Amino acid sequence: MKRLATLSIGTLMIAAAGMAQAEGLERINPPTIVDTSPWGFSQVVVAPSSAKTVYISGQFSGDKEGNVLGKTVGKQAELAFDNLRKAIEASGGKPEHVVKIQVLVAGHGEDKLHAIGEQISKLFGEHLPASTLIPVDRLALDGMLFEIDATLAIPQS
Repeated sequence: MKRLATLSIGTLMIAAAGMAQAEGLERINPPTIVDTSPWGFSQVVVAPSSAKTVYISGQFSGDKEGNVLGKTVGKQAELAFDNLRKAIEASGGKPEHVVKIQVLVAGHGEDKLHAIGEQISKLFGEHLPASTLIPVDRLALDGMLFEIDATLAIPQS
C-alpha cells in the first residue's frame, strides 16, 4: 500500500468511480490481476477495429527550438504532458482516445510517481490508458529527465 500513498487524490477518486468508456474504447482491470486504476493506468484497453490508429513520438519538456526546459522530473513532466496534449490535438484526437502511453524517466525512484500521476490524472481524467514506465540511465538530450509517447485509437463514424 506504500505506492498508493504517493498518488494524487484525483486518481484515487477516479478509481472509486470505476473505469470509463469513451467512444467505443473499453478499459479493463481484470479481477484476476492487480487493479492499477489507483496508480493512474488501465491494465487493458480494447479499441474497435474501425478506429484510426495514431502513434505520437516521445514528447519532452522542449520548446519549439528543442531546448530542454525544467530542472526536475515534475516540471519536465508538466511541460511534456502539455506537448503531448498539443500533439494529440494535432492528430484530430482527444485525450480519451489515448490507449497506451510509455513513460521514460532518467534517475527514476518511487518519489517521482506523485508528480507523474498528477499529470496523468490532469490529462486523462477517468479515461486512463494502458501504461509502461521505464527507468533509464539517460535520455536523448543533456538535462532531459522525462519523455512520454502515446498511441491513440480514434473511433471512426
